[in-house]
Amino acid sequence: MTADKTCIYPGCERPAVPPNPLGGPRASFCDLEGHNALSTHKERERLASATKSDQEEDQ
Repeated sequence: MTADKTCIYPGCERPAVPPNPLGGPRASFCDLEGHNALSTHKERERLASATKSDQEEDQ
């Protein structure tokens, strides 16, 4: 039995889509259209940039 996997998009807590019954790797994203590899990468970059800006302001 596999544990429920959560979408890897930053801040998303929805479950990832179930695995394909024909096999293959389990999906890493939920069923929301905007949650995909490219948007996840861009959001992580945006969050890192915002964090870096906040840290520079604190100094």
